[in-house]
Amino acid sequence: MADVDPQPLTPNVPWPEVAAAGAIAALHAVLLLGRVHPDEVFQSLEPALHRAFGFGVVAWEWQVGLRNHAVPMLFAALLRAASSLGLEDVLARRVVLELPQYALHTAMLGAVWRLSARRVGERLARWCLWLTALYAPLVWFGGRTLSEAFSVAFLVWGLERFDAADHDRRWHVATLGGLLLGLSEVARYGSAAVIAPAMAWLLVTRRFRTFALGTVSGLAVGVALGWLDLVTWGDWFHSFRAYVDFNVLSGRAVAQFGALPSWYYFQRIVFAPWALVGFAVWRSRPGERVWLFLVAALGYFAIVSSTPHKEDRFLYPTLVLLSVAGVPAFVGLVAQHRASRVVQGFALAALLGGGAFYVFPSPWEPQRKEQFQLEVRASRGATGLVMMNEGLWGSGGFFYLGHDLPWCPCDFPQDACFQQAARDPRFNRGLYWANSLDDRARNEASLAAFQAAGFRLVEQRGQASYFERSP
Repeated sequence: MADVDPQPLTPNVPWPEVAAAGAIAALHAVLLLGRVHPDEVFQSLEPALHRAFGFGVVAWEWQVGLRNHAVPMLFAALLRAASSLGLEDVLARRVVLELPQYALHTAMLGAVWRLSARRVGERLARWCLWLTALYAPLVWFGGRTLSEAFSVAFLVWGLERFDAADHDRRWHVATLGGLLLGLSEVARYGSAAVIAPAMAWLLVTRRFRTFALGTVSGLAVGVALGWLDLVTWGDWFHSFRAYVDFNVLSGRAVAQFGALPSWYYFQRIVFAPWALVGFAVWRSRPGERVWLFLVAALGYFAIVSSTPHKEDRFLYPTLVLLSVAGVPAFVGLVAQHRASRVVQGFALAALLGGGAFYVFPSPWEPQRKEQFQLEVRASRGATGLVMMNEGLWGSGGFFYLGHDLPWCPCDFPQDACFQQAARDPRFNRGLYWANSLDDRARNEASLAAFQAAGFRLVEQRGQASYFERSP
């Protein structure tokens, strides 16, 4: 049983237009900076910097072997290549690391175009492409060095290849789908909660050939991952086993990060208009429905809702997969009933709801953009940097400092770290982040402490203040 009736193979993807759509997320990440989550820095950029040049923050996961080295090894190779070409500036390095991310994001959007073209035709596929590319969470995550961003791109691309296998029986189509799903698991072990429902759906719908080819290629990626762990951690599948033990078996994730109720994600998903576009499926024509994506999205949602440790970013795969599944149905419904005022109202509400992400606060919006922008400025000419009121995990780490320099993250002027930096002439750059602009007393005292230590206020940008000090 297939999702749709067999149709001719989809023509070539309009790659220039798809590449332009993919550039939105890339430019957002490298121009505005900031971060969605500290893991964006400390699970990708810092381990890559440490592997490439021997310095960088080594987070606790990298001390106990809870992560695999695939992404840091790739990023480290790119950083060394950039260094050999004389690209030492922080922003230049960030752009270099964005290149593979941009290519992956563009490949994912190409998959969205093919999937949509098979459902609603090439003319309407263009609308699907841009509605997906402009979906705010995808813009915010798509260019970020975050495991969720890598894994979701592989998931969308891989599931689209499984869908294409219903029309294109060449063995490499389904094989590529399994390979891509395997890579999504390498990028983020939590992707198993998407892959398992998707593979089960292939069996339920009797797509045994696709299931078999995808399983073989996916397992091949798994074996390669096990070998990578053997080389880097000294034991087969070390990081995977450590991840499962920490997050599932031992309960240490709950003890360390806390637990949230099973209904927590429901209060988040109702504010995701493009995810709700999936409900247009029920009013669409059968050929426009993408059940494989819907089953994978809802299966993942059910699994992560049942786990005690929850974070807003964990919902990102469901948001994107539901959106990719729902957009063809939504566009097809509007095109079929464009004269209907009810459908027009529904379309307008969906568009306004999607645009609301850019206007109102969202749990998925990148934070600390001004701070990271000023960290890049501070990196140029810095011999030492002191940062106040943000802590280690709110900072840009050594990556945004650019070099192995004295560096001090603290919270208050009376902290020993700040007091030492105030007396050490090597610290010639300072940053202050005001967690709340309403806390005037704390902000004024902190700014005064910088000035008393000889720092001169150079620029205030949003909640961030940048200081310089002469030797």
